[in-house]
Formats: sequence, structure tokens, C-alpha cells
Amino acid sequence: MKPDSDPEDLQPPAYEALIQFLYQAPIGLLQIRPDGTVTMMNPRSAQLLMPLARQGNLDNLFEVLDEVAPDLRAMADAAIEPGALVCEGLRMPVRSTAGGRRVLGISLLRLDAHTIMGCVNDVTHEVELEQQRLASRMRDASRTDSLTLMPNRSAVLERIQQALARPDASGAPTFAVLFINCDRFNRVNLTLGQAGGDRLLRMVAERLNGTVRQRDAVGPAREPLHTTARLGGDEFVVLLDGLRGSEDVHSIAQRLIDTLSRPYLIDGVEVHISASIGVVAGNHAAAEANAVLQDASLAMQEAKRAGGGRHVLFTPSIKDIATRRGALEVELRRALEQSELFVVYQPIVELSDGRVAGFEALVRWQHPQRGLVSPVEFIEIAEECGLIGAVGEFVLDSACRQLAAWQRRFGAQAPGMVSVNLSRAQLQDAAITDQVARVLESSGLPAQALQLELTESMAAQGDDIRARLLELKALGLALALDDFGTGYSSLACLGQLPIDTVKIDRSFVADAESNLHKRVLIEATVRVARSLGMSTTAEGIETEGQAALLATLDCNKGQGYLWSRPLTAQAATQWIAARMGATDPMPAETHPSAAAPLRAASGFRA
Repeated sequence: MKPDSDPEDLQPPAYEALIQFLYQAPIGLLQIRPDGTVTMMNPRSAQLLMPLARQGNLDNLFEVLDEVAPDLRAMADAAIEPGALVCEGLRMPVRSTAGGRRVLGISLLRLDAHTIMGCVNDVTHEVELEQQRLASRMRDASRTDSLTLMPNRSAVLERIQQALARPDASGAPTFAVLFINCDRFNRVNLTLGQAGGDRLLRMVAERLNGTVRQRDAVGPAREPLHTTARLGGDEFVVLLDGLRGSEDVHSIAQRLIDTLSRPYLIDGVEVHISASIGVVAGNHAAAEANAVLQDASLAMQEAKRAGGGRHVLFTPSIKDIATRRGALEVELRRALEQSELFVVYQPIVELSDGRVAGFEALVRWQHPQRGLVSPVEFIEIAEECGLIGAVGEFVLDSACRQLAAWQRRFGAQAPGMVSVNLSRAQLQDAAITDQVARVLESSGLPAQALQLELTESMAAQGDDIRARLLELKALGLALALDDFGTGYSSLACLGQLPIDTVKIDRSFVADAESNLHKRVLIEATVRVARSLGMSTTAEGIETEGQAALLATLDCNKGQGYLWSRPLTAQAATQWIAARMGATDPMPAETHPSAAAPLRAASGFRA
């Protein structure tokens, strides 16, 4: 098509040149009236727009583009000022004659009240490039941890798989995977909140990136070097590549532990954590990246069990141990369902006159094939797999019902209290106070007859734990500090804890008769506790001499094999009757502990 009229100021040669340019231009050029009527269109425009034209009619642009740009007429009506932009780079999908799809881009500009100029071009390749860039960015985002901006699990798994696929004839551990977990991170989250915990994780990530130097992880230059990653929570991974030998692994792991253990300053608060690291060397690695990470995680868990702040190299025996622990977990779940757990009771006596002051309740497991299983074997498993809550409530409910039964049977001569161990998980449960109140109510046991025991490390965890202890005390029960002298507390901080009884650890009692230092420590503990209105109980008493010495030192109560090993409910009933002088005790009234509901509590000892 040609313009409506030839410009008067153009001489024929100039006009011919303009027409030649319009016809040969590599982009579509067009001119329309405000109602869409086409007054000029070069061949490229016609070629691009023809697939959209009904019956090949290109007389009106708005009608041609009605299906792919229905708002174009309204946009033109709105752009009434000369120089106003109607649209710029408006994209329209077009089905090509070959059956594929193309994308056209159109731009329109109003020249005056009667004329709109425009251009149209094929932007399919540009759109494809944009989609590729977007897909690349999305892929990068999907492989990046949003909190620390480190590579995430999928990215490090890919890098590990690349390292596994690289042949190495020497047999040397040319790469290693380090699985890192922050010790005591949950305590920081509880103390500083999630925002403080997130800041700590970002600081840990910075230290990891700064500590793993380029020479610690040398990959092929053509590959992106992702040596550090965050898996989630407080778990990180370091992939070390290009190692010279196993000594490199140990030195780098120790350097990471030392670096991560330095204090962190968060909102003016100095925070201390340590790190446990599990290491898988390349020459002992599984064939698949996920399995390598799993093995490194198992080694990290062994480092935690050893006390944390250290690294452990994965060996096949670690997997064997984990397999056995996994089997024990399955059996423990079955034990809860099949009522294989039961409670035993160890007497606590008054050292002054030998009266039965109460009992400590302890859990046992009667395995159908293995026989009696010690708590040493299964309590840690229960804590790790989340079953300790159910075990703990079972013990609490059983002990309260049993003491209530003894009080009904023996009246005024019945034991005055029962002591139940409280675990870390139970103490961190916001519902523990309501739970204890429900157990007391359902069992009919007075609150003052219940004593809950907690360890020093639990009592020293912070203001939130102290508040939880005060809530429990408000019920009217007593609190005991178990194994005193082996944890975080000292005589100086006893007064800061809402404790009624201090239990002196058996390690002090065992050689108190021959060790002056231990005897002085026991005497100091008794005096400080008494000055604070607290009573004392010595654990692990096995001889008359130990009992006499502790009585001389004014310790209030004692428990140990001198009086009795832990007893079943029926045997404890007979033991109480015998202490009272009964010759033919009635059948024991015991709570059927195996039938008690199993829900949420924890923490026990042998």
C-alpha cells in the first residue's frame, strides 16, 4: 500500500527512495487512521500480520488484531495528544503457517489527530531468550538457600554426584563431604527468638565461606565451585575437592570447629555454640549422593553423642550401629503399643531414723525376646525419635497412681512422696504444667506428694525454663535438682533456682569415707542448701559407713542399694509392709501401669 497522497515537497527521486526503503525495511512499518484503517503498510508488515487476517483482509489493523490484542482500539482512543504512545512492544502470539507459534511485537505512536504510525516485528527469538534467562534464574533460585544465599541441598547433591562420577585410580580420598550441625542451636532460638536464630545462621554461613579457602576445595575451572551449602535448619555441608590425603580432611574439619566455636555477638548478647561434624572421605563414599549425605549425617550424630564440638570419620560400623538403633526404635514403638514398659521404685529413706520418706520412680522395658532392657539402652533412642514424651507421661501417671494406692492401703504410715524424673523435652513443652495437673487430678494424689527431678543443665537453660519451673511449683509440688555437682550449677547459683531438694550425685558419695575433698564438698552442699531452705538427698549409698557419714554431715535423706534396689510395684508394696513390721501383707494394690495412656513427657535414668 502507498500513502494517501504523495508529499508535495518531495521530488520524484526522493520519493522513489522513500518507497524503496519502506518496501525493503527488515521490520514492518505501517500507518493507520484513528479508527484503525490502514493507509500504508510495507511488505514486511503484511507478511507478519497476514496469519492473523480473516480471509486475507488487512484493511483495518484493529480488526486484524482483535483476537490477540482486543484492547488496542481503546488504547488508541485514549492516546489523543500528538506524540502520545499508544503501545510499545505489545506482544501477540501468532500461529505460523508451519504449525509452530511465533510472537509479534507492535508499537504505535500518534502523530496528529488523523495519523498513527507503527512498527511490527517478530520477537520470537527475543522471547525465547527471555524465557531461558528466567528459567535459569528460577533454577538458580531453586538451588539457593534464601536465608544464607548459599547453595542448598539440591545444588550440593549435584556437586557430590559430580565428584563421585570422576574416576580416580589412586584410591586416595580426593574429595570429602563434611556434614555440620550446630550444637545447642535450639537454646539460642529459645533465648533470642527466631530473628536472633536466623542472624546466627547467617553468621555461621559467613564463617564457613570464609574458612573454606579456595585451596581447600579445588574443582575443575570449567565448573562452578560450590563448596559450602545449607541443608536447612542448623545443618550445613562442606564439599572439599582436590584433597591430597586424609590428613587434609582432619585439619580442615578441626579448623571449622575452632572457627564456629568462637563467640557470636547478636544484639549485644554474646552467644556461644559449637559444631559437630560427620566426615565421609571419597574413598569410603557410597555410589549415590543422597547416601553419602546420609552417611555423613550418621557420623555427625556420633560426634554429638560423644559430647559435640568434634568431628567423626564415617566407617561402616557406624552404619551398623545406626541400623541396630533403628531396629530398637521400631521395637520401642511396639513396646509402647503392647504395654511392655513398667515402672520400678527405689526407696528414699530419712537418714536420721530410717523412715521411708518416699520412692523414686524409674522406667524399665520387658522385651518379649531380649528380656529386661536397661534404660541406658533405650532412653536415648526414645529422646532422639520423639517417643520420650509418651514414655515420660506413662511413668508420671503410673507413679502418681501407685503412691495414691499406697496411701489408701497404708494410711499415715505410707510413703510421703514419689519422685519422677523430668526430661528436657518435657520441660520445654509449654503444656507440661497442665499435663501434670491433669495427672494429679486423675490419680487423686495431692500435689505436695509429687516431686519432679531435673538435671542441672536443664535448670540452667534460661528465663523461659525458670518460668516453667515456677508454674510447676505453683501447683504445690516439689522440685529436686538431680545429680548435683556433675553439671553446670555451683553452690553460688543454687539460690537462683526454684528448687526444694538437692540430690548429691553418687560420684561424691562413693568414696566420701576415704576422700576428704569429696567429704568437704558434700558438707558444703548440705550447708548451703540448708541455708536456702532446701533439703538434701544423697544418691548411691551402698554401705552403713556411707549412711552414717552422711547423717553426721546433716544430709536429710538417702537412697541406694544399702536399702534396696529398684523394686516392682508389688515387691515395693511388700517391702513397705515389711518395714512396718507386717508379717502377712495384703496383696499389693498397684496401678496397672501397662494400661495407662501414653502421651507426652520424658527424661529418665537407670
